[in-house]
Amino acid sequence: MKNMQRLYLAALLGVAAVPALAVTQSVTASTTDQYWFRNAGFFEIGRISLQYGTDRIVDIDTSVRLVDQGWGNESPVENAVYVGLFNGDAELYRIHVAGASHEMSTQTYDLAMNANDQLQLNAALGQLNWADHPYVNVRFYTHAAGYPGWELHTFDDSMVVSSVPEPGTFGMLLAGLGLLGACAGRRRRM
Repeated sequence: MKNMQRLYLAALLGVAAVPALAVTQSVTASTTDQYWFRNAGFFEIGRISLQYGTDRIVDIDTSVRLVDQGWGNESPVENAVYVGLFNGDAELYRIHVAGASHEMSTQTYDLAMNANDQLQLNAALGQLNWADHPYVNVRFYTHAAGYPGWELHTFDDSMVVSSVPEPGTFGMLLAGLGLLGACAGRRRRM
């Protein structure tokens, strides 16, 4: 009996000693097509809702194959792919992750390798009052310039977001594990 109690205590202490665990979510899309005359502007590829009270975003990894196939000029800044932190429809922070040219290219972005973006993104996240703003998400989207002859096409789009939920989430996990351990110990005594 004492050994079982020690085992439960060790398990609880082991979980409590683990640093904040990241939650990882992903979004993928096969293609997007935007044309200057039909659907210029912002086009959402996908979004990931953050868990209520998320403390920080640890990493965002994106990969996209893209090309500007239009006959107009090219501008990798305006014909581009972005990741944005949104509170409802209000954009809090934007990161340029890929820019299109007339040559097909595969471009990747890793937030962990861009310290300034990571700092600014998490500063914006830290300013939120979750009680007033519970609908926070990370969006993956394209922006096609609205100039004659410009197009933006993307293929094999993917975004992976790793975030750390509020500590209270882990407190509830520990309480639940403790309750399960107590119930199991009591059941064995009977």
